[in-house]
Amino acid sequence: MFAKPGEAQVVTADTVVQTNKAGLLPDSTAVADSLRRKRIKRTIIHSAVVPGWGQINNKQAWKLPFVYAAVGIPVWAFVVNLQTYQDLKKAYIIATDSSDANDILIPPQYSVLSDNSIKYYRDEYRKNVDYSAIFFLIGWGLNVADAAVFAHLRDFDVSDKLSMRVKPTINLNGQTNVSLVFSFKKPVAKNYSFASP
Repeated sequence: MFAKPGEAQVVTADTVVQTNKAGLLPDSTAVADSLRRKRIKRTIIHSAVVPGWGQINNKQAWKLPFVYAAVGIPVWAFVVNLQTYQDLKKAYIIATDSSDANDILIPPQYSVLSDNSIKYYRDEYRKNVDYSAIFFLIGWGLNVADAAVFAHLRDFDVSDKLSMRVKPTINLNGQTNVSLVFSFKKPVAKNYSFASP
């Protein structure tokens, strides 16, 4: 790691830290924000590669059944619909050829259907293949979006010191007013450990 012109490097036993032009170490909040952004980016990439990995990074493993249901059910539907579509496609080709001797090759569940019925069901299952692929992509996208949102909100303060209340008041004129009061606690700097084990 090389310093830019006008900057120096502070070398410790296990790290190299850039200093600014004034020779000061970077602000700890800037370092913490940089680490937070890297953690969020890593969580999003993990979730995009393997569904549920981002939820595990966010310490929300309880969401895994929902993630795998959102991704797995469309995969199962895709496989079933694709197989049925291919069977109906073959049955339609056999039913509409010029030879009646080939009709024995039509699967028994489709042999009772007319040519137009086989064609109708073939087209419907073809649509279902497309729908299940779309739902798979939506489920995968929701998995990534959920991981990204909760990675951003992971450090969000939800303590009791952050509150909202409605407070009715009466003016001197006898009018009743309602005020909305927000209470915020003073931000406290978090301690981040940068030393390697």
